[in-house]
Amino acid sequence: MKTLDARIRFTGERRQVTALFYDIVGSTELLLRSEPEKFFRSVSALHQNAETIIKKHGGFLHQRLGDGGCCFFGYPDQSEDAAESAVQASLELLGIAASTKGKARTAFRLRIGVATGLVVFSAQGDEIVGTAPVLAARLQAEAEPNSVLVADSTVQLTRHNFDYSLVRKAKLKGFEEPIALWRPQERDRSTSALSPFSEWDRPIRGRERELAALSSAWNSALDGKGSSITVVGEAGIGKSRLIGEFARSLSHTSHETLIFQCGRRLESQPLHPFMSFLERLVAEPSVLKNGDSGAFMQALQTSGRALGADIVDTILSFTSDRSPATSRNLRVSDLSGRAFRRKVIEAAADILTCKATGVPTLLVFEDVHWADGMTLELIDRLESLAGTLPILVVQTSRIRRSLALATEIELSGLASAAVRDLVASVWRERPPPGLSDFILDQCDGMPLYAEELANFFLERQPLGKALSEWKGLLLEGGVSSLNDLLSARLAATGSARRAAQFASVIGREFNILLLAYLLEGVSRQTVEIAVERLVSQGIIEPSADTPGSFQFRHVLTQEAAYSSLLKSDRRRIHKRIAELLIGEAKPSLPAAIAAWQCAEAGLHDAAARFGLAAAEASVLRSAMHEANVSLELCAQEVDRLSRRHPDRTELALGLLELQGVVATALEGEGSESARRVYSRAMQLLRKQASAVRSKHFPVYWGWWFTAPNILTQQSRARILVGDMQTVEDQETRLQSYHCGWATSFHAGEHEFCLDCVARGLDLYDLERAVRNRAFFGGHDAKVCGLGESALSYLLLDNADASEHAIGQCLDWAASTDHAGSMVHALYYAVVLRRCQSRYDDVHDLGEQMLALAERHGLAASQARANMYCGWAELMTSFAERGEERFQHGLLLQQQLGTDDNFSMHSDMHAQVLQRLGKPAEALATIHNAINVGRNSGQRFWLAELYRLSARLRRDLNDPPSLIRRDLTRAVQIAEGQKAAWLAERAKRALDGLPRS
Repeated sequence: MKTLDARIRFTGERRQVTALFYDIVGSTELLLRSEPEKFFRSVSALHQNAETIIKKHGGFLHQRLGDGGCCFFGYPDQSEDAAESAVQASLELLGIAASTKGKARTAFRLRIGVATGLVVFSAQGDEIVGTAPVLAARLQAEAEPNSVLVADSTVQLTRHNFDYSLVRKAKLKGFEEPIALWRPQERDRSTSALSPFSEWDRPIRGRERELAALSSAWNSALDGKGSSITVVGEAGIGKSRLIGEFARSLSHTSHETLIFQCGRRLESQPLHPFMSFLERLVAEPSVLKNGDSGAFMQALQTSGRALGADIVDTILSFTSDRSPATSRNLRVSDLSGRAFRRKVIEAAADILTCKATGVPTLLVFEDVHWADGMTLELIDRLESLAGTLPILVVQTSRIRRSLALATEIELSGLASAAVRDLVASVWRERPPPGLSDFILDQCDGMPLYAEELANFFLERQPLGKALSEWKGLLLEGGVSSLNDLLSARLAATGSARRAAQFASVIGREFNILLLAYLLEGVSRQTVEIAVERLVSQGIIEPSADTPGSFQFRHVLTQEAAYSSLLKSDRRRIHKRIAELLIGEAKPSLPAAIAAWQCAEAGLHDAAARFGLAAAEASVLRSAMHEANVSLELCAQEVDRLSRRHPDRTELALGLLELQGVVATALEGEGSESARRVYSRAMQLLRKQASAVRSKHFPVYWGWWFTAPNILTQQSRARILVGDMQTVEDQETRLQSYHCGWATSFHAGEHEFCLDCVARGLDLYDLERAVRNRAFFGGHDAKVCGLGESALSYLLLDNADASEHAIGQCLDWAASTDHAGSMVHALYYAVVLRRCQSRYDDVHDLGEQMLALAERHGLAASQARANMYCGWAELMTSFAERGEERFQHGLLLQQQLGTDDNFSMHSDMHAQVLQRLGKPAEALATIHNAINVGRNSGQRFWLAELYRLSARLRRDLNDPPSLIRRDLTRAVQIAEGQKAAWLAERAKRALDGLPRS
């Protein structure tokens, strides 16, 4: 049966070994007194006999040093009893002197030194660095002829097997403190050491107050007054231990406990802990990925969760696999993404709390400092529900966060009495006097550190009771931190340590199949034996979530195993994992973990791809903060690629596309960061071939959409239309025209707008439109083109064409059954009827728009609908409701920052103010809109703003010259835009002025 070392060899490793040095006493004098040939034969026989003895005890003769030798135990093969084997071999080596007596051999006397410690060695064994070999050599030099000297570090590991006498303390070269020199003797080996790891779940110590607080909160929850508690403290302070003890105390009550584990490097996986819960619930993950509503509903009912189809549909819309292409495109600028996110979180909370009225529920979220943003929102939602339900929400975290609804329990170090109690429970008898206080001083009350220290000393059973000896044990064992203690615990597991090291590279949780794959050439049985040993030693435990998986009992243990590997060896293991993930059709680990594995393996291109995949999945689920985490890693990996890498440009463009979408969603399309991202992307993209530009058209769209004003947007639209003329893909050319007509109307370039509509709709394909309407503006391109046409035809004074276009627009939108498109069409109709002052139509259409927007969570559309309805009500009567409704819509729109029709909305605002008897405020509003329109390039309504300014000036008795000037400008602007309908309105007003 092959061992764990059979195939995988590290380039180097940190490991605890025992070094043995032996040397011939007075070899030079013996050579001078002997025949050279006889001396040579005697020395050769000594080395051969020594090597036989060393091998018999599991050691390795590393070097022959002429008249001596350097040996190691615990290397190259790990051994639990390396120190014991080295001392036993040293005593047997002394017998060599007797066996070399006689005529044929020269008689030798030996000096031997033995020491234990951590070393770093290469896989070839030609380089070994550490204090153990140095100290063993110094001890050998200090030994009397035919004697062995052993270091403290070895004595403490072997005192149950040998008797020792202290020879003296000596100041050795290279060591600051005097070193104790111990001489070993054989003894009866029937005494066995007491295992310190037989009881892992000892009762918790020193947390009575915290347990009482949790119990009190639970009792309140049983009375229907639930709450939320946050347990905060540093790593190793006992947060999970506290929750575990509390959960065990509830075992006699009827309740449900749900535990959610947040994971490091999973901050970019939205709702990861909840998703893991759902996967356990349905048993088959494909139910969630494929959107199987029947199977999901059945799984919920089987678990006692009777929920409606709307909850099922909402969750499956979040979990189902989707095309990543859609994530690269800019979404509509209302809050539909946030509304979807909120709806998913509410549905998740319903699933977790629906049983609570019949079965009190304990919800535990572990390691919330690693939680993704949506999980934090889910916790907050559960906290808001807890007050009226029999549930208790508990979260553990290393850091505080602002929690208005949660009670905080801060865990500090254990009191001295609790530490003494803990040490006594580990020893199961009275520990040496003063040891508990010494441990308390070392661990500063941290229970995990205290427990590990107690176990460390229990294994070694100190020979004396002096403080200096305990300090010496820590010094000799290389222990200066909790990490050192955990490393020593790992070393004590023998060859199973290698399995722990490989597992630590996978992560805190690992699958035994993947572990066996990494330990190439090692039988599954050998791997399972190693895993069983790690379980028995309290290093790992079976996963409560996934059959066949295990997890490190504490993340600090995983980190200790990981840090024990040399960086070069970590990279080799990461690379083996990465290559497996790259070769899988569907990676068996989350994309975020796969990205990290590839990054650590130095496979930067693969890391970037996995990072993009993780970000795309998050964007599709409206999880923009989570997407940002993956994009940061992706950006780092793209920067590490050579400028000549064939995929660097493609990866960079993919990165910039998603960064633009995320920046726009988080900070707004007008944000400086969004504009900067799209500008960088365009600088790169315009250098590429036509096919590449077509593939990355979303960059063009984002660059156009995030322009700071209409003037810039119009110039970009013309570039966009021009650049896309040569691409083969018709849908891409259509969307370029989409940008052209949308901007041209606002710029008052109505003929160019209508030309873009005509050219674009000639390319319209219904099947492609269904796939694209969700993200190119959030609406169907044909609906948009017809709507813009209706408005342009009106301003060009072609009423028949306008009415025909708006009718087609509304009919086509209804046929799509797509909320964004239907709301968009209604908005065009509302704006058209508002231009015509058809108040009743505006009100009716606005109410339809509002109902649809509320149903689908389109906040910006709700704001517009209320503004137009309020305006229509106020213009037809002096109803107070009209003013309130308009102001409510206006305020919401200002808060959202989504006013893409500022000119017309300012016109409406001024009319409202005028109806309320505030002409001066109305005039100021109009003049502000004129300035904004002229500077920004939104000029389609500029003529009408000047006409309204003239009317307000007349009401305020301004000089006739100012009134005439405004109307003259209105006529000039309208005629410059060929907007005959607007020009005629301004001319009538100008003609109606009294002659001066």
